[in-house]
Amino acid sequence: MNNRIAWLVPFPLKGSGGHRTIFSHIQNLIDRGHRCHVYVGDEEKQGLQPTELSKLVEEYFGPCSASFHAGYQIPDQYDLAVATAWWTAPMVANQVNAKHKVYFIQDFEPWFNPMGDHFILAENTYRLGLAPVTIGRWLAHLMTDHYDTPSHFFEFTADGTIYKPLPKIKKEKALCFVFQPEKTRRCPAIGREALAIVKHHCPDVQIYTFGSAESPGFRFDHTHLGILSLEECNTLYNRCRVGLCLNSSNPSRIPFEMMAAGLPVVDFFGDNTIYDLPDHAVLLAERDPTVIADALFRILTSESLRQSMHNAMHNFMRHRHADQEFEQCATIFESMLTGTKHYRKKVVPLYTTSAHHSRLVSPSPPDIHCSCRPPMPVKTGPAYWLRNNRISRALKVLWRGYL
Repeated sequence: MNNRIAWLVPFPLKGSGGHRTIFSHIQNLIDRGHRCHVYVGDEEKQGLQPTELSKLVEEYFGPCSASFHAGYQIPDQYDLAVATAWWTAPMVANQVNAKHKVYFIQDFEPWFNPMGDHFILAENTYRLGLAPVTIGRWLAHLMTDHYDTPSHFFEFTADGTIYKPLPKIKKEKALCFVFQPEKTRRCPAIGREALAIVKHHCPDVQIYTFGSAESPGFRFDHTHLGILSLEECNTLYNRCRVGLCLNSSNPSRIPFEMMAAGLPVVDFFGDNTIYDLPDHAVLLAERDPTVIADALFRILTSESLRQSMHNAMHNFMRHRHADQEFEQCATIFESMLTGTKHYRKKVVPLYTTSAHHSRLVSPSPPDIHCSCRPPMPVKTGPAYWLRNNRISRALKVLWRGYL
């Protein structure tokens, strides 16, 4: 093919599934004969040179033989340019000289921000005329139905050489939770309360958290494993009876990797999950901690439910190896480059049953209750003490005649 493709990519973050997906697809296109140039933004203010960026990407996500460039200054002409984050989309649309322009969408990024400037600016990028290529069906449905931007998509898959059942690993009465407080869409507070309720009803359950260097600090027994390698994730999935991965925007890739490893999954029920996650293989619950807790508890305590889910997830994931994802995405890109018409699949929900709605309720003492109100700042100092102590109040009455 020998086409020149420019990718505009945010600064690499360790443990980022989105970056791993981007760089794996870049390497696949390189292996197919395309020349990929990666322009990396310096949002982290690291000031790294191209060779240092290449080493960082290899350290975090494995080898990538693309040509790396620091910053988003792109003087050359390309056959195709790819935006991978909302703030890179206007650059691709207005500044990059390329015959074809693609928006590689992995999440509905306006939801990463509260309603305001960044939400609106992120949403506006879907109207720039870039050709969307999405991971998963829901985003393609959203782009087509809400933004009148017909989209191509490739399926969520899992690398079967890494994520697979390990019969020699002993199953524990355990569950694992993807804890990433730096990503508010992962709903760490809702997950925390759901786990606390499960622990109340099932004190002997072992709870593992992972996905962030930051420890949760839950006030109930748990083990935080930090950021794990892919192989360590697979081992964890084989040790547990159920996995909890909450995502309030696009589905995460993690439930698909859990299913490939043979681990039943609980996630939110919503438009963002029902188009990509299948019936019977996962349990999608209403977005309430007591309902999520009930879903976890049922899977933990029911061997027959775990077995039926295991059979369903095996049937679903055996057709979703990573090679399929790479082939689908590369075919879309190459059809754009050659001008070949690529058929757009009709998008319909895969999850057709209703949301799990039963509740598992327990007392909510302060140490486990999920408060939606942000903590008030602690006020200290002499002025605050004088204003609030009794002597000060008495002086006010003598001076003013009232309190």
